[in-house]
Amino acid sequence: MTDQSSTGLSEPRAHIVKDTLRVSDLDFQRHMGNTAFTEILANARYAFMNEQVRPAVGFEPIIALVRLEVDFKGQVHHPATLTTETRLDRVGRSSLGLAQRMLVGTRLVATSRAVFVLTDRSSGAATPWPEEIRALATPPEREASHP
Repeated sequence: MTDQSSTGLSEPRAHIVKDTLRVSDLDFQRHMGNTAFTEILANARYAFMNEQVRPAVGFEPIIALVRLEVDFKGQVHHPATLTTETRLDRVGRSSLGLAQRMLVGTRLVATSRAVFVLTDRSSGAATPWPEEIRALATPPEREASHP
């Protein structure tokens, strides 16, 4: 079960996805297996890209995952509700980086970094990201009352 919202818990511009740990996510030690971590992180990345990035680039170009790092920080036992925060970390010419945090309550259980490249479907060449995507990576201006 996945519940998606665009409001952040600890990161103001984070995209949030909540998941309920399923029995099928457990390994032989009866805690969440490594593949379940990567699947839940992938679902959150997909939700972020679908809601934040695809509207600006459309479905014609290919958004290719070219790098993925996952750091396992803690065990998760059934039952659990997982919160995955995804935010745009950086935008290069044709690549962009996502940073993710997975929590159970306030306890950090995993972090992840992913790099995607925007690619022209017909030529296979890397393509620059549009300005709308760059704006997603720009931190919002602080209000005048906050130094």
